[in-house]
Amino acid sequence: MDRNDWESKKYWIGLNMVLGVGKTLCHRLVKAFGSPEKVFHASRKALMEVERVGDKVARQILDFDLEQNLKREYQLAERRQVRILTIDDPQYPFLLKSIYDPPPVIYYQGTFLDQRSVPLAVVGTRKATPYGRMAAEKLCTALSERGVCIVSGMARGIDTIAHQSALKLGNPTVAVFGCGLEYTYPPESGSLRRQIEQHGAVLSEFPMSTKPDRNNFPARNRVISGLSHGTLVIEAGEKSGALITAQFALEQGREVFAVPGNIYSSESRGTHTLIKMGAKLADSPEAVVEELPDSVLDLLKERENKVFESVELNPKEEHLMSLMSVQEQHIDRVIENSYLSPAEVSATLVTLELKGVIRQIGGKMFVMSPSHVN
Repeated sequence: MDRNDWESKKYWIGLNMVLGVGKTLCHRLVKAFGSPEKVFHASRKALMEVERVGDKVARQILDFDLEQNLKREYQLAERRQVRILTIDDPQYPFLLKSIYDPPPVIYYQGTFLDQRSVPLAVVGTRKATPYGRMAAEKLCTALSERGVCIVSGMARGIDTIAHQSALKLGNPTVAVFGCGLEYTYPPESGSLRRQIEQHGAVLSEFPMSTKPDRNNFPARNRVISGLSHGTLVIEAGEKSGALITAQFALEQGREVFAVPGNIYSSESRGTHTLIKMGAKLADSPEAVVEELPDSVLDLLKERENKVFESVELNPKEEHLMSLMSVQEQHIDRVIENSYLSPAEVSATLVTLELKGVIRQIGGKMFVMSPSHVN
């Protein structure tokens, strides 16, 4: 991290590190004094005039060893090649900035979201059933192909599958941590973390050396939903943390989607409760995409058109593509509608599949790849 950049952000970083100063209080203090630097220079009496600042919090601010703590934080960030955004930065995600209590500081590794990204939160149980794993892989693959950036928490189960589905396509995904970036949690996910850093970003609102304490994860969940246009829940028990994320999404005015599951599975009770409460039933990628704001749909359409235009097709391939759709079609029907010989159709379908514009989904059934739907 550039030293000048650090100097311009150090008071934000320091205030974010003071124990007892949560996100809401941090914003209240900065609003009261005009800047985080002025907070550290304020008197005990002036600090205690701010709502919710008692003697204990005032002393924690005044006794905070700014120079020593920032020196260690800078060294940790440098060693991990971590970059930092404050809420004043133009690059700070506009969706996250609009929630009630946005993180004053974001630490991240990799390539973060830009203004043309289409982030969608995908969360679910750590105890995924075979059905849940299949649903997560299929839905996340299709959504990622369409240009959606999968945002999740890198937890075991559904979160991991969501990230992996995007990574298999070489597409970006974002993991939000419930600890500082000095740690990897769960600890066995080091390889997944490195892949995410290469194709997207891992991020945290917590100072570098914050351990993965269970109390941090609800706060993490509000960032997952806050970064995203909506939250898709794939399998969740009655007390799943995924339901906390969905609740945050509702409070933030974002869409909530839920995948229906086995009525006899305990891991479907949470998603079915969400559907009863009005969450959109997500039984296909289209059910999710069609509910996104028009401005977001325009971005996805623009991206799809660019991908489609980048693939060169000969006249025979274009002819077959004009017959394809997002609905499954058996090869015999394609042959019948194309007026081409079975051999010609078979060979051309193979070529189109290699070019990534169609997919064979078993039983000689073919479908247009989502990223090439006009």
